[in-house]
Amino acid sequence: MQPMNEVAGLTRERFEREVAAGYEPVVMRGVAAHWPLVAHGRAGLETCLQYLMGFDQGTPVDAVLAKPEPTRAFGYKPALDGFNFLLDKRPYAALFEQLWRYSHFPDPPALAAQSALVSQALPGLAQANALPLLDGSIAPRIWIGNRATVPAHFDDSHNIACVAAGRRRFTLLPPQCAPLLYLGPPDYAPTAAPMSVVPDLHTADRTRFPLVGEALDQAVVAELEPGDAIYIPPLWFHQVDSLAPHLNILMNYWWRPMAAPQRPDDLHMAALRLAMLALRHLPDGEREGWRAMFAHYVFGARGDQLAHIPEGQRHLFGEVDAARDAEVRKDLADRLKP
Repeated sequence: MQPMNEVAGLTRERFEREVAAGYEPVVMRGVAAHWPLVAHGRAGLETCLQYLMGFDQGTPVDAVLAKPEPTRAFGYKPALDGFNFLLDKRPYAALFEQLWRYSHFPDPPALAAQSALVSQALPGLAQANALPLLDGSIAPRIWIGNRATVPAHFDDSHNIACVAAGRRRFTLLPPQCAPLLYLGPPDYAPTAAPMSVVPDLHTADRTRFPLVGEALDQAVVAELEPGDAIYIPPLWFHQVDSLAPHLNILMNYWWRPMAAPQRPDDLHMAALRLAMLALRHLPDGEREGWRAMFAHYVFGARGDQLAHIPEGQRHLFGEVDAARDAEVRKDLADRLKP
């Protein structure tokens, strides 16, 4: 493992030019240090939870609870026949009371409310704790809990994650590590994101998961304090360890560019699953043929490779406006009908 690249003193212009365009994870020290939430987080569990209650409207949020096993990970059961946590909805008041009680236990269960949309769960909190690196239209989500691990997984969006309380360790691996991470099925995972079945890469049983060591050789790691943030590019695997024993808070921002004017950039995981469904039954030789076709049509054909086609006649090889985007989506949807 190597330490992650770090930058300080970022402006929005520098972030867009130097960080987001680079497709590399970067730690951004102190970008949220001005947040009132960070100040309250540094003041301690009770002070921080009282601050958050000032924004609470009683909206139930998703909460997960897991036994205090050695890894304290929210993931698969050992036999992969289910998940190792309980999931329910509860208001923040109940969650905060439980976190306070658990803070008096020597080894409490792992408890967290994950990925709640701030504008719905804690209205006004985002405005009081703004992130200047991003457009204000990008809505943050909040993660609140005690010590726990989220196993290695990937998202198909850009991500800035800001530590507001506690400490978090991020272990990131490039997409090319997918064959080394013992990934579970993309349509059956503990979260919406495809996830590794290894509860904790750092303590993995190398007899059962021998490729983990090779993956960790390509990993970068960083530990973040309150006020620090990390940029995670799309498809980079990340294991996230919440390290403080009683309270860890993260606010994160997911976003994607527009695929075409007024059209969302939302087809990536659907395309992956459709390709798995469409090509799984083919013999190996034909599958290799499709690998070559994907390499050309999806990933290769651009620039000089398209010089033989006039720009105005490139169709899906060229620019796609909202109208054409809608036509293609409708054609695909019609083809998927039984």
